Amino acid sequence: MTDRPQYPSYPGDDTPGGPPAPDAEPGYGQAPPPPGYGQAPPPGYGYPPPHRPTSAKAVTGMVLGIVSIFFCYLGVLIGPAAIIVSVLASKDIKAQPPGAVPGKGMATAGLVTGIIGTLIWAAIIAVIVVATLAEQ
Repeated sequence: MTDRPQYPSYPGDDTPGGPPAPDAEPGYGQAPPPPGYGQAPPPGYGYPPPHRPTSAKAVTGMVLGIVSIFFCYLGVLIGPAAIIVSVLASKDIKAQPPGAVPGKGMATAGLVTGIIGTLIWAAIIAVIVVATLAEQ
């Protein structure tokens, strides 16, 4: 008698005693493992991508653009600064290889919010000036 458990045999099964034991040698009635089995995955597979710092100019432009919309009487001063910093950030990002420096969306958001903030506060100042001139 052997130490291996005995499995029932089925019609058409040529091996006596059933399929091989789980601890049997690889290749004994089993398919070989796929290529690369048991090796470490290639870099970037299943791991987070390496951290790339976002463009500081893009972040600054976006923050200045948002501030230009929400803070009274500073929008006319901060809006153009947001526009300038965002344009510089976009140029810096385009000068690098694609995907090397993230922040293109932030630069665009800074540009748009800077323009909106400048226009809103310029319109408010224009209304105040027109109203003041109309009273005289």
